[in-house]
Amino acid sequence: MRSRPLPVTVAAVLMALLGLANIASPVFPDPEGVPEFVIYSGVVLGVVGLIAVAGLWMLRKWSIWLTIVVSVLNLLSAAPGIPFGPNTALQVAAAVTVVVSALIIVLVVIPTSRHAFVAAT
Repeated sequence: MRSRPLPVTVAAVLMALLGLANIASPVFPDPEGVPEFVIYSGVVLGVVGLIAVAGLWMLRKWSIWLTIVVSVLNLLSAAPGIPFGPNTALQVAAAVTVVVSALIIVLVVIPTSRHAFVAAT
């Protein structure tokens, strides 16, 4: 049995939290100024993110690329909310999403993580 490096475990947990937050976004009150398609596209991104989490957890090579793509899309979709968010709470949430998405990308591309996926094949 292969062991999962700590950076991969942390990336999977952070990715799961972002995915669940994206899926739950329609439940929260609809903030003024945020288009509805952005909210519902976040649900799709959350579901795909949870698929990436499963791949990370099982050390599947494809999950590295899926994680990077989902994290970049999360980052790009949240970035405009930092300066243009309708209220301070959403601006802070957008900033946290950007930082966490960037951290996930770093965690899956560091050599320790990449070696675990190479050894898994």
